[in-house]
Amino acid sequence: MEDFEFDKHLKKAITAAERKKQKVFLQSVEANVNKVIAKPTKINWFIAASIVAVISFSGYFVFGNQAVSNQELYAENFTPYRNIVVPIVRNDFEKTTKIIAFAKYETKEYTEAISLFNQLETDKSVDKNTIHFYKANAYLQLNKPKEAIKSLLKISDNSKWQEEVLWYLALASLKTENQNDAKKYLLSLKSNNKKGFKSKEINKLLKQLE
Repeated sequence: MEDFEFDKHLKKAITAAERKKQKVFLQSVEANVNKVIAKPTKINWFIAASIVAVISFSGYFVFGNQAVSNQELYAENFTPYRNIVVPIVRNDFEKTTKIIAFAKYETKEYTEAISLFNQLETDKSVDKNTIHFYKANAYLQLNKPKEAIKSLLKISDNSKWQEEVLWYLALASLKTENQNDAKKYLLSLKSNNKKGFKSKEINKLLKQLE
């Protein structure tokens, strides 16, 4: 019986203590609310600051994440130029160095193709501009954009590859993170694009680089 009475008084004491804590908490909340109501300018400032924070945070994800890197732009636009110079032949006695070089290029054996293109640079019967152009494409496939740029810059301005050269120079510049040169080559191509080469792609890429 005494134990029961002890437990009963203990429960009352605990309940009273909890009520006291709750009362103190509610009083502190009420005091803070009264302070805020008494100073409406602070409420406005807080709301404004919160809105700015939300907009900035949202803008980071909505707009920041939409930014496309130079490497992504390169990957989106680059495809090696197809072989339109020498068709692949199966007759062994017709396989000259030029034929083999372009066959290697077409079958994506780019290292071997570059080695053969280098040999062809001393062949007076072969158009050097064409060799430099395809060698540059092979270098890009091997992830060697600096070497590709060197090959492309060797091509004369009045060659039949003029528009294509500017396009691949722009892409190679993006690959090397040189966005200024990429824009320069694209703008030059846009204003001197007699063949209408990749007109839509040029305009789209320029907008993405703004």
